Amino acid sequence: MEQQRIEKFEMPIIGGIYSDLTKLDFSFIDIRLIEVHSSSLDDYITEIEPEISHLNLGFVDDIREKDYRDNPNKKYAIVKNNIKEDFDQEDIYNVYRLLLIVYPSDLQIEYIIEFYESDGLMQTSSMSLFDKNWSGHYESDLLMIFAVEDANYDDYNEFNKFSKLYFSRLKNEGYLGLVIENYIASFSASRLHYKYLNLCMALESMISGPQELSYRLRRTVAILCGKSAWYCKHIFNNMNDFYTLRSKIIHGEEYSYDKLIKYLPKLRALVSRVIIELLIHNIETNVELNDIVTKIGFGERKKISKDWQHFDLNITTWVETNVRSID
Repeated sequence: MEQQRIEKFEMPIIGGIYSDLTKLDFSFIDIRLIEVHSSSLDDYITEIEPEISHLNLGFVDDIREKDYRDNPNKKYAIVKNNIKEDFDQEDIYNVYRLLLIVYPSDLQIEYIIEFYESDGLMQTSSMSLFDKNWSGHYESDLLMIFAVEDANYDDYNEFNKFSKLYFSRLKNEGYLGLVIENYIASFSASRLHYKYLNLCMALESMISGPQELSYRLRRTVAILCGKSAWYCKHIFNNMNDFYTLRSKIIHGEEYSYDKLIKYLPKLRALVSRVIIELLIHNIETNVELNDIVTKIGFGERKKISKDWQHFDLNITTWVETNVRSID
């Protein structure tokens, strides 16, 4: 008996990209990315509903004609390959979240095309989510650009390896779910200081109990992200500067807006690396994480879990979380 197709599902369109995301492999969850201007997207939509494909393609044609940014960039549709099998819609959005975790950038969902069953046919509607107030003056300059070509390093293959780990260990509940939720929320928050506070809350979700929160947080972040005792020390010190600014914002004190602009991308890069390391270690609770970190020292993150392995991933998150000084 032939399986019934899904009656309703969404296809987000992400923009702000220069890289070829078709090289990213999400076949293990039956998802792929299709460049919006490619004929492959036409073929995909036509296959869903051949009888009215010309109407459904109209939404895509409108998107193709619109470009809100000065610099040309690619747009990609995140699609489920087989719509005759039930699937978790969240997997599609988790692809988007993964891209932001590994590559903090100006990436955003610009449109959502909704497919829905009506009169026996799969039809579409479109919703624009593009932030017309977008401004890149405080965000990372990286717009999903993968590492510079290197004969000894393949950024795409490493990302594909990490993406399988991400989906096997991702949980929407628990402390890691809160870390990721607040990190993602920092991209859509309406004001710079809200973005900053979201990132601080992301880090605070790692720490169990209220005792000595600031010190334990600084130490945990330093151990997670520092590849040596030297790097851990500077991350620890930088965390003090990040949280001095956070304290001024949260208590309504006067603070430097210039520092907020300077610190935001660096703090975001740091949280990005924290999430990457938490996924690698796969510690079940923040209580367990805190107990382990208490027993080890700077430069000993390999001791957090037996299965730890190193991923370079985005070079920006690595460099920016290990700078000597954030000022």
